[in-house]
Amino acid sequence: MLTGEGRYDEQSLLLDSAGNVILSTAKPGTGAALTQRILNSRAQAMQPAGGVHRSRNGLFMASAQVTDSGWTLVHAFTWRTIWRDIGARLAVYFAAMLLVVGFMWVLLLMLDQKLFKPDYERSQRIFESEALNRTMVAAAPSGFALLSLEQGEILLQSNLMRTYESNTHPDEPRLHARLLSLYDRSPGTPAWQSDLEMPLRLADGRVDDLLVSMVRTKYRGKDVLLCSFSDVTTLKNTERKLDEARAAADAANHAKSAFLAMMSHEIRTPLNAILGNLELLGRTPLSPSQEERVGVVTSSSTALLGIINDILDFSKVESGQMTLESISFDLGQVIRQVAAMFEPVAHAKGLEFDCMVDEALAPHYLGDPTRIRQIAVNLVSNAIKFTATGDVLLEVYLKDDTADDSPVVIGVSDTGIGMTPQQQETLFHAFTQADSSIARRYGGTGLGLALCLRLTELMQGTILVKSELNAGSTFVVTLPLPVSTGAPVSAPLDSKAEFESAGIDAQAIHILVVDDQLANRELIVAQLATLGYEADMADSGGTALRRFNERHYDLVMTDINMPGMDGYALARCLRDQGATVPIIAITAHVAAEVRARCTNAGIDEILLKPVLLGTMDATVRRLVNEAGKRPATDTADRRDISHGPLPEPIHAAIVEGLKESLQALYVAIERGDMKTVLAHLHSVRGSFAMIREAEVANACAQMEEQARNHDVAGVKDGLDRFEPLAYATLARRVMNAQSDA
Repeated sequence: MLTGEGRYDEQSLLLDSAGNVILSTAKPGTGAALTQRILNSRAQAMQPAGGVHRSRNGLFMASAQVTDSGWTLVHAFTWRTIWRDIGARLAVYFAAMLLVVGFMWVLLLMLDQKLFKPDYERSQRIFESEALNRTMVAAAPSGFALLSLEQGEILLQSNLMRTYESNTHPDEPRLHARLLSLYDRSPGTPAWQSDLEMPLRLADGRVDDLLVSMVRTKYRGKDVLLCSFSDVTTLKNTERKLDEARAAADAANHAKSAFLAMMSHEIRTPLNAILGNLELLGRTPLSPSQEERVGVVTSSSTALLGIINDILDFSKVESGQMTLESISFDLGQVIRQVAAMFEPVAHAKGLEFDCMVDEALAPHYLGDPTRIRQIAVNLVSNAIKFTATGDVLLEVYLKDDTADDSPVVIGVSDTGIGMTPQQQETLFHAFTQADSSIARRYGGTGLGLALCLRLTELMQGTILVKSELNAGSTFVVTLPLPVSTGAPVSAPLDSKAEFESAGIDAQAIHILVVDDQLANRELIVAQLATLGYEADMADSGGTALRRFNERHYDLVMTDINMPGMDGYALARCLRDQGATVPIIAITAHVAAEVRARCTNAGIDEILLKPVLLGTMDATVRRLVNEAGKRPATDTADRRDISHGPLPEPIHAAIVEGLKESLQALYVAIERGDMKTVLAHLHSVRGSFAMIREAEVANACAQMEEQARNHDVAGVKDGLDRFEPLAYATLARRVMNAQSDA
């Protein structure tokens, strides 16, 4: 039975077996069209009863047989019916689906913006960075390599590394293996190791110097070694050349020092003979013309000595060989001595000379009085030289009276020719004078002021000049001298009367003069005789020791540079024997190391050639006076070295002298230089005669005779026999010493 209202486009029909409508759910006036469509569709489709079928005109029909009557129940509906039935639910489902899809889309967008895109960009940057790093490593001008610490393989390398790797010498380990072995893996060492130098021999035989830096790090979870190196061959070659240049400069400096020492000796030695003999000649009766000529020669020689002193001192300063003393001294007394020296010279020229010493000066200062005196002497000498009329002023004062540590100022003013500003610019240049005509008009080398500047700078001081042409000049030397609280170093007494008042009789003083040069020995003995002293001569250290043990001497004067036993060895031997007499060294070159060696050897005083009578007399009297205050020693108490063991200093001195003489003898024999052969044979003979080794001394005497007869072959044969004899004799004296011990 069909009941209820039909929905839109939906209808149920009950049909008989002929297809006629028995019953319909269509509303009157509204369902006829649908009923007809159902019937038409059923007739066209000839659909069997049962099931749901869709017709061509868009109807869905379901039919079923009603019992056995032949009736058929047909229910038909369209798409609109379906939509109206489930549309709302579909819309809800669709909306929900849209919401879910929208949420998911928004979520995906957010994840993309916040996570996926940044991660992607980061990964892209990582890829790009790694690619860039690889490119940079490959194209780097320095060598780069990333090495595995475990396997030792190359993980990354630059083109330069690859080039060096392939260009390594076949006999050398591979470059990366050298780098791995260079890294210090011991415990406690830092991970970063830099400034490692490694030479690398290349295939062509050249050696390149590499400067390597390495750091241990991680790469892809593995321990790796990041190495970088650069080619520093050019730099190392430059350093090597600089070292060679420095060595050459040092060698040149040593050569210059040796040259200065040689020139000092070679020039001062003949000057010593010239001035010494001139001084002796001046004390003999002479005619007026002879006295005048002697005076001219003496003056010229003294001037030459001054020039030589300036040149040598300037060369010492330039080569860094100049050393300054730091002793306590009276500055005012030094300036007064300079004034006393030049006052007669100024008055003889018709000039007024004044000396002003500030009373505010400290009693004593620490410094080098000799060099300060040298500066003052040069300045005052120039002032008098370039001043024809007027006055010269020498003064010394404090720069600041209110300061306890005020520098001192030495000023020299004159009313002489003065200088222009242009002349003052080159005033302190070496061998330069303000005017080209000055050397012709006034003489001089133009070295004095340059030396003053160098000496002032060595003392950390300054020197300034104020001058006007034809209005005079003023030189101001400022020196930062510290005040001394100690007693000043005693100066030699200058007056002979002061020595005589001390009770010293020159005729009672016996002096031993030691020098290998006959002319020097005779000059010194003649000077001592003129001063009233008795002197004996010795031509070698060995002879001097023998003479010293034969009689009493109050003082020994010795040359330093002698063949065989030199002056140092002689002094050490005398001191080792217990001798306390003063020893004076006479030399032409007094460097700092010479003074130190003299002090260590026991030498009391050094006299620099040329030695004049006044200096010699003052030094001898002072040392003898000081020695007289020491406890007296008897000659019998001295150690006898003629028998038994030799004292170590004497044995060492004889051995050293023997070695030097033998070397010189072989060279001289080859050259046929019999003069040198005689000198060394005589020196060696004196040494062995001193220790009473007659057999060795006689062998030397025999060779001396052969040398005088120019028997070169005989001397050579004798020397071959003499050498083992001499060394055996000295060895026996040592063995005796050991057995006695």
